[in-house]
Amino acid sequence: MSVLLEMYHATQACASVYLALLSAIAIYNLRQWEPQTESASRYSNTATRQLHKTRTTQASGVLATLSSLVSSVILVVAVSSGRNTKPFLLSAANAGGLFLAYNHIGNFWRSRATVPLASRYNEGIRSTRQMLQALGVLMVSWAASTVIYLFRAIMY
Repeated sequence: MSVLLEMYHATQACASVYLALLSAIAIYNLRQWEPQTESASRYSNTATRQLHKTRTTQASGVLATLSSLVSSVILVVAVSSGRNTKPFLLSAANAGGLFLAYNHIGNFWRSRATVPLASRYNEGIRSTRQMLQALGVLMVSWAASTVIYLFRAIMY
């Protein structure tokens, strides 16, 4: 069973790296439009809020991704060495953190429409939506991991 758990957490680590790549692409593309947004924010409170929300949603995605990556690596090492690092708590914390990040990002980006003649911004929106889907899959994987560890704790 421990080999399967090692592979499971290694897969989560790979998914986290993929999510980090999507996040980096989205941030890069969205940052191409920051100068225009910053100049618009001098004249509009709405533009200021949109810029702030763009930055905070991308930051929450990065933090959730890093947490997932670090936790999955910790659990791979812990499972392979037989150490007890409270895997149930770590899995539950990641599932919860990814859920919060998913909702935070989704509430802002799901309603964003593409802008004509703004290909980089549109790519940023597409990358963010892909990131949101990957975030959802990773969230479900951590929830499943939580259930597995809970089941193991009850059975043993």
